Amino acid sequence: MNKLRFLALAALVISAFGCESVVDDLNVNPNEFTEVPATLIFQHAALNTAAVAEAEPARIAGMWSDQFAGTDRQYITQDRYEVSAATFDEVWSDLFQAGISQSQLAEQAAQAEGQDNLANFSRILQGYYAAEASLIFGDVPFSEVNNLEISDPRYEDQASVLNAGIGLLEAGISGSGSDVGVSAGNSIFNSSSTWAEFAQALRARYLLAQSDYNGALSAARAAGFEDASSSVDIIHTTTNFSENLFFQFEAEQRSDYLSFGNEGSVQSTLFNILQDTTAMSRADDKTDDSARFAYYSSGAQAGLYKLNVNPGGFFAADMDFPVIGFPEVQLIIAECAARTGDDEAAIAALNAARNYWDDLTGTDSYQDYDEDDFDDDDALLDAILTEKYVSVFGLPTFYDVIRTNNRLGADMDSR
Repeated sequence: MNKLRFLALAALVISAFGCESVVDDLNVNPNEFTEVPATLIFQHAALNTAAVAEAEPARIAGMWSDQFAGTDRQYITQDRYEVSAATFDEVWSDLFQAGISQSQLAEQAAQAEGQDNLANFSRILQGYYAAEASLIFGDVPFSEVNNLEISDPRYEDQASVLNAGIGLLEAGISGSGSDVGVSAGNSIFNSSSTWAEFAQALRARYLLAQSDYNGALSAARAAGFEDASSSVDIIHTTTNFSENLFFQFEAEQRSDYLSFGNEGSVQSTLFNILQDTTAMSRADDKTDDSARFAYYSSGAQAGLYKLNVNPGGFFAADMDFPVIGFPEVQLIIAECAARTGDDEAAIAALNAARNYWDDLTGTDSYQDYDEDDFDDDDALLDAILTEKYVSVFGLPTFYDVIRTNNRLGADMDSR
């Protein structure tokens, strides 16, 4: 009898409230975020620059421009250009999902919160990701990215996306808070530059990629990168997961996958330029690269010229890495000045880039060049492009190799 009464009561409850009410709000988690502050989204978009500037894109670009050699497992095959679409899944995700999309979301959230400065900074980051995506892959989606109503965004031609990225940088240069320091209010970037100067430096990189030498020269000068502190560097420490990404890859994750080549066998072009006994050596009375190479490489170990991940080395755990650095901007000035007929300015900028390495290594390995050191304009241009090749790792050098049709003669053949 008691069971019958219980069933009758249950039926009465269900008929009174309906079956849906029993499960209403069952999946609602009161502790789950429904909105994310613009600052947090922006910090994610800013931090993700490391995934482009110094992670897989930089490593593959370094191998394909022959700064590095792939010397173990899948990096041997990638060095031979044996890749598939899946090879670039992570790169694509970092550029689009974690890059462009997050920058757009940060801009939208900042506008909704009335944070005009943050919205503008997000716009600059979006320009960076769009330009890099176009230069890495060519034709890519852009205007339809991050639109949930479009499941298959259309691909747009490389030039239009690159110009869109440059346009975003130009909007950021004149936008709200452009005179604010890049380092202000975040622990991701270390720089004495403002956001406008950062955007101008990036703009110079992308105008150079278009062979717009007058435009790139103007932008690089407007960036005002006058000393090493101007570099916009990603901050790294020895704290776990905040280390330099080259260090994480080589020292902790994939030891010996990436090196400067094999002892007595195949060395990278960068190795051969920095040595004083090779056919490609650039050593002269004013150039001694031995300290630079020791800064880059810890020397031959088990047959490999390894990356210098030791304390004080270029790839050490706590070594900051540039999104865009002082040497790159100076060498953009040097190349563009040389190509537009101002050899004096070109040599001055080349010397500034060379002296940067003396400051870092504590040496006097690079004496200043003057006009008498170059037989003609071609010799000056080759010296500038060579200096950039051995100074700037990864993507910018890869873009140069493509733009100049491999003028320096880097070994681009599969090994």
